[in-house]
Amino acid sequence: MGERASLKKKKRNKKKNEIHGKDENTCKNISDLPNVLIHEILSSLPTKDAVQTSVLSKYWRHQWRNVYKFELKEESHERREAFKDFVKSLVRGSKNSLCLKKFSLSCEVGNDAALVNVWLLAFINRGIEELILDFNNVKEQLYFPEDVFDSPTLRKFHLSMPFCFILPPRYDFQNLKEMTLKHVVFQDGYMTLKLFCGCFSLEDLTLIDCNWMNVGSACICCPMLKNLTIIEWIHEDAGDDNDDEEEEEDSGPQCQIVIVGTNLKTFSYEGDMANDYFFYCTSSVVKARLNIKAWGGSSWHTGFFVFKMLRAFPNVEKLSISDSAIQALCHAHHLIPHLPCFNNVTHLQLMMEEPLNLPCKAFMVLLHNSPCLQTLHFDMGISVGEEEDVGGGLSIPKCFGTHLKRINISGFSGKSLELNAIKYLLGVTPVLEELNIYSNGCVVDSDDPIQMMEDLSCKILAFPRASQDCDLHLE
Repeated sequence: MGERASLKKKKRNKKKNEIHGKDENTCKNISDLPNVLIHEILSSLPTKDAVQTSVLSKYWRHQWRNVYKFELKEESHERREAFKDFVKSLVRGSKNSLCLKKFSLSCEVGNDAALVNVWLLAFINRGIEELILDFNNVKEQLYFPEDVFDSPTLRKFHLSMPFCFILPPRYDFQNLKEMTLKHVVFQDGYMTLKLFCGCFSLEDLTLIDCNWMNVGSACICCPMLKNLTIIEWIHEDAGDDNDDEEEEEDSGPQCQIVIVGTNLKTFSYEGDMANDYFFYCTSSVVKARLNIKAWGGSSWHTGFFVFKMLRAFPNVEKLSISDSAIQALCHAHHLIPHLPCFNNVTHLQLMMEEPLNLPCKAFMVLLHNSPCLQTLHFDMGISVGEEEDVGGGLSIPKCFGTHLKRINISGFSGKSLELNAIKYLLGVTPVLEELNIYSNGCVVDSDDPIQMMEDLSCKILAFPRASQDCDLHLE
C-alpha cells in the first residue's frame, strides 16, 4: 500500500510539474501557461483586477503577489474608504513579499499622511525602477523610504505634491534617467542645489508649477541632461482685483535659476516669468519652445526675458514662440536689432491666440535672421492691414526667396486682412512648394460653409504666385 500511495503521489507531482512547470505544448488554458508569462499578464492588468484573480482557484490565490507593477488610483474606486480598505488589504496580503519594479500611487492625502507613509514603506523597495506618485490635498509631511533615494535601479521618478519635498541628508540618484516634479515646494537652496547637481545620469527633467520661494537661487547642472521642460503659471488664477494685480506686479521673481546645458538638446518654457533664468553652455539646443505671457509688470522686463532666452539658443533648428513673446519684444524695441542670427532654423512655429500682423517688427527681424527657414507655421491665422502696401511695403526676408518651401496657416476665417497676408506670401516666395490653409469654426458655422470655402478657394487661386509649382490646400 505504501509503494502504491507513493507511486500515485509521484504521478500527481509529475502531472503538476508538466502543467505548472510549463510545457507550452500542454497549455489548454491560462493556468497552463509558464509562470513568467502569467506574471507578465497580471502585471499588465489594472492592479484591482490582478488581485481579484485570487478567487479563481487555489492555484491563483497568491499569483498576484508575483506581479512587478502596481497602479493604485483612488479615482478607480467609488468611495475613498473603499480605496483605503483595498490598499490596506494589499499591505496585509503581501506581507513584504512584493518585489515591485513599477509603482504608481494617485490619491488625496488629507488627514491620512501617516497611513500614506505606511503604504510607501510597504510598496517601495530598493529594486524599484519606476516610481510615480500623485498626491492632492497634502496637509502633513510625507516621508519617503530611504530606498527611494538610494536605489541603483530607479530610472523614472514622478512626484506631484503641493507640499514641501524633504530630501534625506544622504541620497544617490545615480542611475535616474527621467524626473518630473509637479507642485512641489523645494526645501531650501542647499538641498535643491544638491538635488539637481547630483543626478549624474538624468536625461529628461520636467518642472511643473513648482514653488521656489524657499530657495532664493538654484542651479540645474546635470551633465547628461538632454530635455528640459519648465511650466510655471503662477498668475493663471489671479483675480480681477486691482490691488491683487499691483501686488503681483511688484512681487518679482521667486528665484534666480542658472541652467547649465552642456548636452541639452530640447528646451521648453511655458509660463509668466515666475522666476529669472540664466543660461550657460546651451548652444547645443536644437529644439526650443517659448510660450511666454506677461500678466502685469514692465513690458521691458518681459521683452528682456524673451530676449535672453532667444540669445541662449543660437543653434536652434526648430523654434516655437508665442505671439505674446513676439509682442513683448516689440515693446522692448531697442533689443530687436540685437536679436541673434538663427542660421540653423528650418522650422518656425507661431503659437497664437489671434492672427499675427505680418508687419510686426520683431517677427520680421526674426524672419530676416533665419536665412535657412524651410517651414513656417501660424497657429491662429495671419493678417496684413489694408493700409499696408502688399506689393512692396513689407521687406522680404532672404529665406523667402531661397529656402521657404512650406507654409501652414491654421485658424483661417476668410477675412480680408488674412487674404491680404496670403496674397503677399504667395507673391514673394518663389521656391514655395506647399501652402496649407486650415479654416476655423467661423467658416464651418457659416450659413453655407461649402459655398464659402469654394469662394475663398477661388479668390486664393486667383492670386499671383511667385512659385508656379506651389500646391494650395484649403480645408
